[in-house]
Amino acid sequence: MQRAFDRGRQLLQETRGDRRTRTDEGFQRTERSLPRLTSAFDIPLAQNICSYFGALNPLAAPIDPATECVWLFDATAYHPVHPYPHAQQPWQVDIRAAFFKKGTGKDVSKMVADIADKIGLSEGEGDEREQGEKTIAERLQPFVDVVAPGRWVQVKLPDGKTVKLGPGARSATIEQTVSTRGEHREGETVSIGAVKEGITPYGPMEMGFAEEEGWMTSTTPSKQPSPLPPPASSAPPSSSPQPQSPPCPPSTPTSTPPSPSQPGSTSPPPPTTSTPSSTNLSAPTTNPAN
Repeated sequence: MQRAFDRGRQLLQETRGDRRTRTDEGFQRTERSLPRLTSAFDIPLAQNICSYFGALNPLAAPIDPATECVWLFDATAYHPVHPYPHAQQPWQVDIRAAFFKKGTGKDVSKMVADIADKIGLSEGEGDEREQGEKTIAERLQPFVDVVAPGRWVQVKLPDGKTVKLGPGARSATIEQTVSTRGEHREGETVSIGAVKEGITPYGPMEMGFAEEEGWMTSTTPSKQPSPLPPPASSAPPSSSPQPQSPPCPPSTPTSTPPSPSQPGSTSPPPPTTSTPSSTNLSAPTTNPAN
């Protein structure tokens, strides 16, 4: 039942691009060839049912350091921006975490070896193969551990304030926005850990700080040419049509009207051998005195 539920949720969350990528790259064929994982919800029936209530779980409880652990994901703190003038807001950070039961994951050695072969690590020798399998095992472990829904944990923020994260939802994960104060610089990083010790096997959360401009906007002047059009006094770009000068007269001589000394003549005089100057556009004339 849980497998069908997860599959349905995946289909609902898939975008058109995700679906096309999975089809083109043969994701389903590879997934069918992987070893089957055990259910992540190997928990008492009452806890399993109450996990559907999310934050309203009646069996919610603090994490037990003896049997449970939490994975705190790294995050970025920012100043919220409003469309109206306002004083600088406190830092905000979207914290994500996942809760697991300790020591519940099955032996993943066969899965690690199978994945290593599929991605081509079988071609490596010695330390390369060993290091690759170690990395695969670390990343695979959260997928084989039993989750612990309905748990919450306290963490200490940089300003000394303690906040409660959770309880976790059906999937034993949380996503929570918290505020913190203090003077922090752009790019500064601090470590956020749980108040209780021994429950963060993956280490503390690393929280970085980004100012209002954000990390996708540069505050330095651009070195690229300005896209604005040139001022009216400057020459137009080369792609614009250039003004054309008046065409020069044809190089072949034109016929000359009859000379006044020969009234009534219908045949033109013989053509001249001179070519009109490009600066004098009028036809050559004869001297009436001749």
